[in-house]
Amino acid sequence: MKNFDLIKPQLQQQVQNNNHFDPIVQKPHRRTRKWKWIILILVILALAGFASSKLLLKTNQIFTGKGNIFTRVGNLILSPDKKLIGEDEGQINILLMGIGGSGHDGAYLTDTMIVASINTKTNEVVLISIPRDFALDLPKVGYNKVNAAYAYAYKDNPNTAGDAAIDAAEKITNLQIPYYAVIDFRGFVKAVDDVGGVDVTVDNTFTDSSFPNDYPYDTTGYLAPVTFTKGPQHMNGQRALIFARSRHSENADEGSDFARSERQKKILVALKNKILSLKLTNLPTINNLLSDFTDNFRTNMEPYELKHLTDLAQKTNNDNIYSFSLDPDGVLICSALVDPQTGKKVPEPAPAPAPTSTPTPPPATGASAAKTTAAVPTAGSVPTVIPTDTTPAVTEPEVVRMYVVQPCEGKTLTDIHDWLVNAPVMAKLNKEKATVEIQTSTGKPISPTRFKQLSLAGIDVKYAIFKGKVAYNQTVLYDNTKGSKPKTLDYLNSNYTLTPSDVTYPASTADFVIIVGKDSS
Repeated sequence: MKNFDLIKPQLQQQVQNNNHFDPIVQKPHRRTRKWKWIILILVILALAGFASSKLLLKTNQIFTGKGNIFTRVGNLILSPDKKLIGEDEGQINILLMGIGGSGHDGAYLTDTMIVASINTKTNEVVLISIPRDFALDLPKVGYNKVNAAYAYAYKDNPNTAGDAAIDAAEKITNLQIPYYAVIDFRGFVKAVDDVGGVDVTVDNTFTDSSFPNDYPYDTTGYLAPVTFTKGPQHMNGQRALIFARSRHSENADEGSDFARSERQKKILVALKNKILSLKLTNLPTINNLLSDFTDNFRTNMEPYELKHLTDLAQKTNNDNIYSFSLDPDGVLICSALVDPQTGKKVPEPAPAPAPTSTPTPPPATGASAAKTTAAVPTAGSVPTVIPTDTTPAVTEPEVVRMYVVQPCEGKTLTDIHDWLVNAPVMAKLNKEKATVEIQTSTGKPISPTRFKQLSLAGIDVKYAIFKGKVAYNQTVLYDNTKGSKPKTLDYLNSNYTLTPSDVTYPASTADFVIIVGKDSS
């Protein structure tokens, strides 16, 4: 009672202010009634926001989880900051896929498979591109290309297709991937057009003369040669799609899977920038964008998770987004022709033999004709009979070959897993594309394994003859970039004992020069 006496004046004042306030009887009743009104208001707002779009009717087509429209709206409003799977550990992995879509040849084969690995501690993103030809054993399918995982599962149950693709991607990368998102060509083109196009800087001029004429799905053959000119460009949806998908370039710098993954990264970054610039971070604007391509987009992420992902994207600087591709390198990952039934290598097809037909002699004339007439057999002579082989030729069975990407001979997926642990570092190095020149000042040969790690990390390493006259006491590192390639510089200093020079090495055009000294064993 003493405690009540202490707060009695305050209670009396509140009663005067509210005229009906009863701290003992009405407080629980008021709280219950208050929450009922809040829930009712949220439902009304949710229906108002969604009723005008296709999202209300097709929510289960876009979001493959077991939730319904009401729980999704409730979570979006009540739990916008709920963490994503992997966020507490500092890494969120999402499988991004692109497919042709309905009406397209091979509609549900994944043309693009990218694992977006988001480091929430450093606000960095590594986009790991998986070649669509990477082959492995798929459940219920057998040995096949990874791009078939989604398609085969889609036939049985569209809602399981994403999980099947995730399972295949996890086997290749050894990453835990809880989320996926897939969009078809039509949806991608429409999304880019709906935000007003994207701005992209083309690194190298290139022309693709063999781009399939498969959009808008009612044509065959190839487009007329498509050229992208070096420099900044504004692209509409269709041109952005061609830029991201192009595989056949006359420019060697743009013909690799790595170059393709880099272009895809550019498009994703440009699209992210455009979306964020339009402030698409609230329910109505997200709803408007999704309603434009409800038939073209599927994900197992819930709306509140997409909202939270958007918030994380705003923290990521474009310079901290890196691309990395599992390109065949002839050492760890190789390309091969295999029997599609067994997965075993088959020989390369033999080149077609050159024609060896015997020319027919021209008809004889003049003296030659007279000799021919005189050569008619006379009585008693035995004519020469040329035997004709009527035995049918034995036809060799046709060998069926499938082009695949797989671990090289003697290597396994485990070797690829171990290598991919360093994917974030290698992606950063690949972005800088530095060259390192190595010279030895001691006259002693350099061990082949001494700098092998640099090549494995994707750094272009070359060796040159030391032209100096005096051996170095220490192994010196010259930075000809003057600090413009910091990731490579950090990597060199972290993995080798090097004495940095405060001057450049103008005798070399390489980004970095290492002069091996007497301190090297």
